[in-house]
Amino acid sequence: MRCRDLIEGLDLQLLSGSLDVEIGGVQHDSRRVRPGDLFVAIKGFKTDGHDFIQEVLTRGAAGLIIERRDLPLPSTLPVLLTKDTRRALAFVSARFHGEPSKQLILIGVTGTNGKTTTTYLIEAILKEAGWKAGLVGTVSYRFGGTVVPAERTTPESSDLQAFLAEILKKRAKAAILEVSSHSLALHRVEACDFDVAVFTNLTQDHLDFHGTLEAYRDANTNLFEGLHDRATKGVEKAAFLN
Repeated sequence: MRCRDLIEGLDLQLLSGSLDVEIGGVQHDSRRVRPGDLFVAIKGFKTDGHDFIQEVLTRGAAGLIIERRDLPLPSTLPVLLTKDTRRALAFVSARFHGEPSKQLILIGVTGTNGKTTTTYLIEAILKEAGWKAGLVGTVSYRFGGTVVPAERTTPESSDLQAFLAEILKKRAKAAILEVSSHSLALHRVEACDFDVAVFTNLTQDHLDFHGTLEAYRDANTNLFEGLHDRATKGVEKAAFLN
């Protein structure tokens, strides 16, 4: 896919290079970059992806999306500047994988407690109804006999979009996601087209990350904002609030 097609409509400024470069993959982890990949530099809590620019260029990266300009950057590759690389990663990854969430009935479950139990119950209900469904959550990411141990409740957006694409390839009808408040605050599900959103509860937890209970609550409400979009998959959008 051309870089131009990946970023169309996104708030990205081209600093150098051509947008007609072919992109073979989208990565946020410098260790996984292969020749032809687009590398999106994310500022993490322990490391900053911008510090690994030279490494990914050595590995054959075909393009970069960055937030920082205070770096020596190549003039021959497309280098794109944005205010939020995490958000850019979500949309670019979704586009690269064919926007699988727009073709799956997508169910998201958020809240402090009960997310895993609720997703398992939904999975069982769908299975009983004859639906093939994938599940992404705290314990594992699984579908059709494939089980991947979970590194975190909701994977980074590039990994999530890749897994949703695999679920779709195996002709699933739905996907069920545990959606952590961290993932909502960090834009991991930003490009996901949810049809059903479920809220379990809100208790004093994760305040080390969110700071206040109000900020924690606001992060959870982000899951429901996309439900205002027009339904396009043959089902009505719905919110379930405990």
